[in-house]
Amino acid sequence: MALTQKQRDERTALKRHKAGEEELRLRVRPGTKQALSDLMAWARIEEQGEALTWMIHHVQELGRDGVIRFIGSRHRLDHGENVAHITGSEMIRFRAMQATRDAMACLVDWSSAKDQCAAMRLVIHALHECGPLRCIPFLTMPPREPYVIPERYARLLDAEAKRKTLRICHDD
Repeated sequence: MALTQKQRDERTALKRHKAGEEELRLRVRPGTKQALSDLMAWARIEEQGEALTWMIHHVQELGRDGVIRFIGSRHRLDHGENVAHITGSEMIRFRAMQATRDAMACLVDWSSAKDQCAAMRLVIHALHECGPLRCIPFLTMPPREPYVIPERYARLLDAEAKRKTLRICHDD
């Protein structure tokens, strides 16, 4: 029997809770939203959460000095500006796991931004100014750690491969 919509929603919420996923909401100006849309189009990315997550991790990999050079050389941040009260502002929402939230906290600290909205606005505009070709490395999946098969499973797979080889040799 198929699950009801409510059951599916509860199951999804439970998975997100177990994974430590949290919804982030960033209030930005329409120009920043358009810059993000351009970046997504250049990289052929459809999900803004995917683009933002990759952007956050790649920019954080630059380190404190790299972030300061990357963002600081392009924009001056007005600390008196309250992004939440800008008229005509738009909301960017995406779900982020703990590692992404930690990386974003580093970006806020390193860029001397007032909050997450200001830091992401700086990152989006700095990447947009790089142009369609130079921004692509920041909008690709970050490298993952290599997957190591546990020894127990490696032995089982090896034994199965040997059995298949013996079976093939025996059939010939």
